Amino acid sequence: MVKDMSASNQSPRDRILATAMNLFYRQGFSATGINQIIHEADVARASFYDHFPSKMDLLASYAAEMTRKEIAEIRADVFVRTSARARFFGPLDLLAPWLEASEYRGCPFQNIMAEAPNDDARVREAVRQHRESLRAFFQELALDAKNADPDFSHLCPETTALTYLLIFEGAIALCVAYREASPIQQARTILIQALKIATQKK
Repeated sequence: MVKDMSASNQSPRDRILATAMNLFYRQGFSATGINQIIHEADVARASFYDHFPSKMDLLASYAAEMTRKEIAEIRADVFVRTSARARFFGPLDLLAPWLEASEYRGCPFQNIMAEAPNDDARVREAVRQHRESLRAFFQELALDAKNADPDFSHLCPETTALTYLLIFEGAIALCVAYREASPIQQARTILIQALKIATQKK
């Protein structure tokens, strides 16, 4: 859900990272070469290697920066909503316009794990941190809803957050597979049903 980073008034490192964020997501990690990044970022080869000794170093930085920006943008969009219920379902509401705008390229982190070498612990950790950031955000939304809306008073924020994360990630994967946004509504229905089941078990 990350918007393009402007190249104006950026340091060489920031231009390299901004270019990588665009190319890795749009073209894929494997299909993007260092020469293309250097050319499009308009930096010297020596400058590139000063900041990123290898392409894997750049990928690890890309993943960390993508997490920071994506979570910040989701939070900014969700917290303008006036009710706890609207904020709770906000992340799902944001998926359709994002997927359509990105032509169903999907989750950058699902894409990273499909392409990155399995033995690079830094990348795996960056992806894990992204998932954990999302889970913590969903837990925050569940606690907000629990405290503000009687219909959500039964929620266990920790359990709800994990359920939300599973449904959210699955919805993205299905939307990409089918290249349509209809799974998002199904995901919302499943999430509501899961919350009702939690009420019945209480």
